[in-house]
Amino acid sequence: MKKHPPAIEPLMQQMNASAHEVAANFDVTLDYSDDSIQNVESILGEIHENYMETKDDSGLRGIALFFAAYIGEVIRRKGLGGVWSRNHKLFGDDSFPFHWNGGDLFLYGWCEKRIFDGDGDDVCAKYQVCVLEPLKTA
Repeated sequence: MKKHPPAIEPLMQQMNASAHEVAANFDVTLDYSDDSIQNVESILGEIHENYMETKDDSGLRGIALFFAAYIGEVIRRKGLGGVWSRNHKLFGDDSFPFHWNGGDLFLYGWCEKRIFDGDGDDVCAKYQVCVLEPLKTA
């Protein structure tokens, strides 16, 4: 008998809650504001620095998913909607696309790249370009 994957929305709500727990370890409170994305950027930057020192990637993909879920929830709480999927036909399994505004945002990819690749993959800049700028022209 084939097992069905768990429903993605409850999973992403759990991931969002975990983002708050991680943020608390950095003495940061996440408040769902646009400005809080800078706090996410700072946390991911610190995690990147630690990764560069240790080269230990244990748990870091999970942390990326936590903060992706948080960013998605920021968008939703602005009243802009958005729906999670687990897989994407082009980007594959476990790419966690966030369907929003007629397209897909790969928030998990944003956070993962920030952790592993550094400040050239600033999530705050991506949020500005991919979320806030389109809202100005809407």
